[in-house]
Amino acid sequence: MVSSHDNADPASGSPAYSGSDWLIARGAARDGRRERSGDGGPGIGAIARNLGDGLMPLRIAIIALVALVMLGPIMTNVEGGESGEGSIVRQIAYLAILAGTIFAIRPSVTPRSMVALSWPLLVAFAWCWISLSWAIDPGTAFRRVLLTTLVAWMVFSLVRHGGYQLTVDILRYALLATVLISYVVVKLDPMVGVHMTGEDMATALIGNWRGFLGHKNFAGAVCALCIVMFLFDAKRIRLTIRIFAIVIAAYFLFRSQSKTSGGMVVLASIGGVVFETVSIRLRRYIIPILMIVGSVVWFLTSAYADMVQSNFLQPKAFTGRGQIWAALLNYAGDHPMLGAGFGSFWNIESGSPVFEYGQGYVTKITVGHSGYIDQLVTVGIPGVLLMVFAMAVWPLAKLLASENIAKGRGALIAAMLMFCIGHNITESGLFERDGIVSTVFFFAVALAHYCTMDEKRVAPSKQAGDDVMRELRRRKRKHRPVLTAGGAE
Repeated sequence: MVSSHDNADPASGSPAYSGSDWLIARGAARDGRRERSGDGGPGIGAIARNLGDGLMPLRIAIIALVALVMLGPIMTNVEGGESGEGSIVRQIAYLAILAGTIFAIRPSVTPRSMVALSWPLLVAFAWCWISLSWAIDPGTAFRRVLLTTLVAWMVFSLVRHGGYQLTVDILRYALLATVLISYVVVKLDPMVGVHMTGEDMATALIGNWRGFLGHKNFAGAVCALCIVMFLFDAKRIRLTIRIFAIVIAAYFLFRSQSKTSGGMVVLASIGGVVFETVSIRLRRYIIPILMIVGSVVWFLTSAYADMVQSNFLQPKAFTGRGQIWAALLNYAGDHPMLGAGFGSFWNIESGSPVFEYGQGYVTKITVGHSGYIDQLVTVGIPGVLLMVFAMAVWPLAKLLASENIAKGRGALIAAMLMFCIGHNITESGLFERDGIVSTVFFFAVALAHYCTMDEKRVAPSKQAGDDVMRELRRRKRKHRPVLTAGGAE
């Protein structure tokens, strides 16, 4: 899936072209032709203006997509979109962003780059679409898988044609802006910005900050990701700005009391440091071991912590993940291969299986507090394995095996992947339509795919070159003159 402008050789120090790279090359070539013809070039200012004009549609599309994702929770709450009918406003907005994305990638698109998605992700989405044939609520399932597919395609297309730096810069400052706006909301409208008494929620949430993001877990994830984005591959940014961003995000994360995000940002940061400082050979083992051990410990801690708390606190004073997961796993045990169909377990118009397998407060919630278990009950074991391979195993393996990716870039992408992988252990953010963590997960996978997509093609050619040089040296030694003791041949 490498387009004509992606054919740079990383081994030679030339990065893989994105749409922005193509625009730069086109502008430079046009300027060179004018100078050679004696007409005089347009000058650096004119090139910058042309380049800015070319990149502006990409910038607008990325900003619009990220903004709508961040506004998603509060738009859902305002419109009362907790059931499966969807939101007309958001549907229209996403169609407009889809049109903007197609327009933005138009100058550099090729038939192969139009597909955008990696092959493991295509297979995973194919299973999701096939699951509509047995979905409990086909109408809701169709809307949800369509939105998830559109979000993933837009993310991958914008990353593919916008390039790494443009995408990361916009995502980084969008997260910071979200944190700053959330501070303003907490200050000016605490009823919106803080979980208050009187709401139908667990008492443990009362007083936790959420900003305009609707729930403390969404706010916590945004703050954690903001920390990661300013911690790695941000040396071009002034140090005072980096420290400011990390401090205010960390304080808001603390006030949100989002334990999952707090734990995972530590794990992700350690993984990023390992990628940046440890040799390629060692990081291939350390990061997967760190991810697996950390995830298992966090899963067991979350499950058993609920059991311990339930002996001392009121039922609504804790999240009850163990109780939720028990109901979901019972359903998965009865429907292991197919599940309920994509998006057909929670918040559906038809009868949800949760009313049969759960009881009490489990029947009143809308998520399973685990992206993997949520998908297990909807697309079955084959579906969740395809998702995990496409979103975790494949991109992380390619990233860790890469010998050409810059350490800063690799550290940032690895940290993003590790956060999203770990976050889904106790929160739902895997193929979760336009959910914040789910969308950032797509961005992380798309960045990993973009930065390593030339690896498979370059490695054989590099090996072939080494073989040629080795053969030439062998022949040179074979035909080298042999000197006698007297110096004659």
